[in-house]
Amino acid sequence: MQPYSGDPKFPVWLIADSEPKNWHKLLISPLDPRHPARHNIWTSVLEYMQELLYKQKRLRFDTAKLYIRNAVTDPDEKPKSVALNWSQELQDKVNALITELRNMNPKVILTFGAFAFEFVRRALNEQPIYPYSYWSTLRLGKEFKERFTHYDVSTTNLLPLLHVSISRGRFLESHKYFVGEEIKESPNYFEYVGNKLAELFLQQLTSEPIWV
Repeated sequence: MQPYSGDPKFPVWLIADSEPKNWHKLLISPLDPRHPARHNIWTSVLEYMQELLYKQKRLRFDTAKLYIRNAVTDPDEKPKSVALNWSQELQDKVNALITELRNMNPKVILTFGAFAFEFVRRALNEQPIYPYSYWSTLRLGKEFKERFTHYDVSTTNLLPLLHVSISRGRFLESHKYFVGEEIKESPNYFEYVGNKLAELFLQQLTSEPIWV
């Protein structure tokens, strides 16, 4: 599998968890469009986002240049979910991301799931650090809202999204916990996040080269 797809100079990044253990030799790139996980966690968000962008400004987000990579390659490289201190080998990967961030300076990083979120938090030197089990669906939703509200044009903005929890047995709870009290009846995570991202891009990134 290639280490990434898209353009690292693109202002928006997607960082996922790791390569699918049983499929990595057959896939081309992280979040390969042929793998169902991509469509479970990203395509549904993208659909709502693109629709709102077009309705409001006749714009379309350029997904071909979107920079997509994984936090780590092998899922076995991930620490135990309750581990606060990570191995030096994993810290070296965090340090490599630090260098990449300094060189490319993206405006927005979207992460999928608890591990990728904590991985990028550490690369951005956010304190305190946590074991990634700390980042429940409820906490990720609160972080998304807080970071969306306090977007900072002078730095890289990290926004957490959900990973496969949104497509598993407790998916209805995931919609509810992430969205929270903003939408009380039948909350739809995909619609909520897609609309919020469209709003953010139109408010903050209209002049950036992110459009088709």
